[in-house]
Amino acid sequence: MNPNPPKSSATLTEEPLKHVIDQYVHRLQQVTCVCGWQGSSATHDGQTSEWTAHLLLVRGKRR
Repeated sequence: MNPNPPKSSATLTEEPLKHVIDQYVHRLQQVTCVCGWQGSSATHDGQTSEWTAHLLLVRGKRR
């Protein structure tokens, strides 16, 4: 018996919007988030990319 039954579709639609890539343009390394944010996924000299900085801002650091 599965102690974690699948969530119903009604429950899934009530969850807040997650920040995930909606579109990605490979040659430009341009990312569009589902929230509408746009920026670069390119990293330069070991720096954090704009995309990673966006995720850190809205999601916070991983635990």
